[in-house]
This record gives sequence, structure tokens and C-alpha cells, in this order.
Amino acid sequence: MDKQFWFDIRDNNYEIPEGHSVHELTEELFSYIGDLDPELRDAVAYETFANWLDKDKYTLEQIRPYIPRLVINLQSGLGERDGDSVFLRSFSILFLAEIIHHDNQDPFLEKDDVQSILAKGLAYLKDEHDPRGYVPEKGWAHALAHTADLLYVLSSNRFLARSELEQILHAIVEKLTEPIDWVYPYGEDDRLVQAVLGAVQRKLLDEFFYKQWLKSFIFSEGKKRPWKGSFANQSIHNAYFNSRNFLRSLHLRILEKGKVASRDFLLSEITSTLQELKQF
Repeated sequence: MDKQFWFDIRDNNYEIPEGHSVHELTEELFSYIGDLDPELRDAVAYETFANWLDKDKYTLEQIRPYIPRLVINLQSGLGERDGDSVFLRSFSILFLAEIIHHDNQDPFLEKDDVQSILAKGLAYLKDEHDPRGYVPEKGWAHALAHTADLLYVLSSNRFLARSELEQILHAIVEKLTEPIDWVYPYGEDDRLVQAVLGAVQRKLLDEFFYKQWLKSFIFSEGKKRPWKGSFANQSIHNAYFNSRNFLRSLHLRILEKGKVASRDFLLSEITSTLQELKQF
């Protein structure tokens, strides 16, 4: 199908055209997930799939087989840097986020489905090494932001208990404090903050956990992280700024939000962490 076919579907409130089936058309959408044309990948594939989920165009039997296909895509070129395979991985994680979001609104997944997506998402967060946000001519890669979107909807899912929420928050710290040749400039910190606040609002975590979690920005395995003098090492210097930017964004978002569980405690502890997070 050409682009106009899909734009006509969009303009018709995402109704399935006569003579076509949602299964047939979704197969074509899946062929666009890693396309280098940002309109096909984002405006056509992602937006159409998300809207069809929202409009209940799929049966449970149709949706569930998509999950392993999307999970397999996460392995395509994983570990590469600056390659085009990032688009397939990044938009596959975004499709998974839409499936979990739909399940949050209208439950249909089993616990094992959600737990599997969480495990694969956390593994992907750790192993994805392409940090790019917007790529000229090819559009958004944004792997970290899209993974944060998945973690956000997972944090709200009924099947995640305290231990899984702790895993999400610890994984975020490990990602941000990892030495890297990149400072995330495309709003990744805000998307990660959203995932953290999703977990906070479940009210399953306590102040002792938050205190220890925030300390992990300063200490790793009982030893101070190498922030002091980190300006002399570019990759550690970048990790310092990724961590600091995230903590500042988290503090600001909690201030803006008003009603947040453990609000005053978190604001105080984040402030203390930022005061301790020093290069000099």
C-alpha cells in the first residue's frame, strides 16, 4: 500500500477499509517498524497500531502472537552503535509499550506475558548501546526514551509487585551511571522520570527503599562512584551529567505534580543526593 492509503485510514478515524482485514493490514504495518522512512515507521506503523489497539480492533488471539515477534526484534543488531537496526529495536519496544498500555486499560494478558515483557525490556535497557535521539533524515531512534515508555506502563500494571518495581528503579540507575560517550539531550531524563513516578504512585515502595535507591547514585557496591574529578574522564563525566540531569528532572516533576506519594521525603532526599553528587 502507498502512504496515501494509510493516511486515508487515519483521516477516516482509523476504520478498516472495505475489502481488507486488520490481520492483513497489521502484517504490512509490522514490515514498516524498522523502515528508514520516518513517516512509515512512526506516523503510519506506530500510530495506526496504537489507534487500532485503543479502538479494540484486535481480538486477544490476534494480539498475543505479536508479542514474541516484537521481542525477537529487540535482538536485531543489539549492541551495534549508529546502525540502522536501532529503528527496528526502538519501535518494537514502543509497540510492546502500547500492548501493555492497552492491557492496563482493558486487561487481557496473563501474568507470565507481562513478566516476560518486563524481563526482556530490562535486558534491552541494559544491552542497548545506541544512544541517539533524533537522526537527521531518518527521524527518531530514541531507544532509551521508548524503553522508558515501556517501563512507565509496566510500572502501572497490576501484575507488578514491589520487587519488580524495585528492579525497574535499580535498572534506571545502572543505565544512567554507566560511563558513556553521550549526554542524553532529547528529553530521555523526563521519560525516565515518568517511569519512576509511575512506580512511586503504586505506593508499594517505602521510604527506606527510596533512601537506599537514591544513595545508589553516589555509592555502588559500597564504594563511592568515581564522580570526584570525573571531568578528566569524558565517559564518566557524561555519566555524571546524565545522572544529575535525571535527579534534577525528578525533583522538578515532583514539585510540579503536587500529589505524589512520599512527596516531602522524596524532595528532601533528592536534594541531599544532588548536594552529594559533586565532581569537586
